[in-house]
Formats: sequence, C-alpha cells, structure tokens
Amino acid sequence: MSKDSPAPGFRRRMYASPMQFVRDLYCALTKLRPVLSLSLKSGIAADFRERIMMVVTGVNRCRHCAYGHEFLAALAGVSKSEISRLLAQDLTSSPADQIPALLFAMHWAESDGRPDSAAKSALRARYGVEVARQIEAATLMIHIGNRIGNTFDYLLSRISGGRFGLLTSER
Repeated sequence: MSKDSPAPGFRRRMYASPMQFVRDLYCALTKLRPVLSLSLKSGIAADFRERIMMVVTGVNRCRHCAYGHEFLAALAGVSKSEISRLLAQDLTSSPADQIPALLFAMHWAESDGRPDSAAKSALRARYGVEVARQIEAATLMIHIGNRIGNTFDYLLSRISGGRFGLLTSER
C-alpha cells in the first residue's frame, strides 16, 4: 500500500490532505511559462509529452488519466503496444533520445515531486534548461491530474462501500 493511502485495498497515490494539493498547485503556478509552452508549438513534441504522461500515470495508477492519455497518445502517433508498455513502465519500445526524460519522470513521480539534485542536473545537461523545464512541467501536470483522479476514486470507494472506485487489483 502506498504511504499516502489511508485505506486498506486502495493502493494508489492520492491527496491525503488539502495542503498536498495546495503545494502542487503552487508549484504549477510557479512553472506557468513551461506549462503554457506544453500546449504551444514551441513546446516539446506531442508524442514526447504523452510518453511522459503515460509513464507518470503508470507510477500513480490513475485509471482516468490512463484512459484519456491513451487516446491522446494514439493521436500523437504512439502505438497501442507502446502505450501498454509505458503504463507498465517498460521503455523498451520508446525512442532512445526520450528514455532519459521518461526515467526522470518516473523517478519524479516515485519521489512525489522531489527528485534528487543529480537527476535534475542530468536532465538539464541532456536536454537543456528550457526543455528540462517543460519535461518537469509535464510531469507535474499529470501528477496533479493523477492525484485528483485517485482521490476521487478513493472517495467513491468509501461512499460506495468498495463497490466503485477500486481497480481490479485492489479488490
């Protein structure tokens, strides 16, 4: 069970307190420029962004984000087999030049947004400061979405007595 999960059976990362959510929103506001560039043509490529979204969702296990970003990844040209692999944190079919960023995004999610300084430095050295900021912004945005979706599922599970909101593996 995740350290952030207060209920037996529910093993996904979620917002256990409003302050966690406020912290993440504050971080998103301080990174507003790279967040906005993600949706502009000057940002990282859509397929790259969606791969980041998929690996973070794989770590956090949000069913809502997985569904939505599977669709967006397919539109961006990511194959269905690669999407499945990304959700399982298998990077074997990912482009080699994107693997360092995908590993960073997984580390970022696993450390709850507190990657070690060596990982951040390596990301900047590999991609440059501006692209590294966009990678971190994409990671943060999907992390927030994952946590919101999982918090919703947790509340749904509690209200329904476990009939709804749980993944098959949590039943």
